[in-house]
Amino acid sequence: MEWWKIFGIVLVLVVLFFLGYYLFQENSYKYYRKARRAHKKGECAYHSGNFEGAESFYAKAEEYRKKARELE
Repeated sequence: MEWWKIFGIVLVLVVLFFLGYYLFQENSYKYYRKARRAHKKGECAYHSGNFEGAESFYAKAEEYRKKARELE
């Protein structure tokens, strides 16, 4: 193999490593985003009359917020 092919393969592996690290690390931003989505689902459930479902979504959103605060 030529040196530029080896360099290209190593470069792709390094980029994949950093991309995987970024996607799978835990940070507060990801949990706040999950909390926001769960809260919006709770609002939709509440407006449609599903009060028990809304409460479960709100509880899940609060759990995500708690986890985010712990990671800050």
